[in-house]
Amino acid sequence: MSNILIYFSSFEFYFFVFFLIIIGAITQSAIGIGFGLPACFLVLYEPSMVPSCIVLMGTFLAFSNAFLSFNDVIKKDLIYSFSGRIVGSLLSIPLLYLTLGTKNYLIFFGLLLLLAVFLSAKKWNVTASKKNITIAGACSGLMGTLIGIGGPPMAIVYQNSTAKNVVATLNMFFGIGALFSVLLLVYIDLINLREVMRSLMLAPALIIGIYFGRKKIIKNYVNINLKKLVLIICFLSALIVLVQAFI
Repeated sequence: MSNILIYFSSFEFYFFVFFLIIIGAITQSAIGIGFGLPACFLVLYEPSMVPSCIVLMGTFLAFSNAFLSFNDVIKKDLIYSFSGRIVGSLLSIPLLYLTLGTKNYLIFFGLLLLLAVFLSAKKWNVTASKKNITIAGACSGLMGTLIGIGGPPMAIVYQNSTAKNVVATLNMFFGIGALFSVLLLVYIDLINLREVMRSLMLAPALIIGIYFGRKKIIKNYVNINLKKLVLIICFLSALIVLVQAFI
């Protein structure tokens, strides 16, 4: 237990983060997005954990859920979404160097998400076409690498699809995409041994979240209310991003 204080400011902060990770892991396991939401609180209290630790833990979380539901993954969609994710992640690198510490791109992402949620609530019938999946993948790669919240663009595209396929496909997409982001962050030295150790100490929270997020009662609820849940999470993500821009 004493090792916790080497990597976290206090025991209280560690258990606070532990709780946040459980909530995020439950949401990601059940809906396919949402793990990035704890990032908003980490930015306030421990900015060095974002995006490094969020991306590291998100990689393990997404792959775990994807392989547990591998037969439900829509494999052909991964080609288009991941192609977009690579482009978006690569575009994020110059932004990390040139605009890290500024808030302009946060405002842009937040307003764009709010617009997408508003249009979806007004019966905007977005479909998971090849073009839309590729564009959403690029936006996800850009946002995920910059601020640790990359789920909403993909979720918006899949909001009218079958829940079990959406959750499995999104998790596989985020697993592959997050791994690519990890490699980029390691290359520019934003992920190092300290972030790895922090993530390992929080790993039990991920396992707890996966267990509860995949319970049958939660899955049944998600099957009925997928679009509503997706829009709620995207709306919360937009608010979080905008709050980050003004603090």
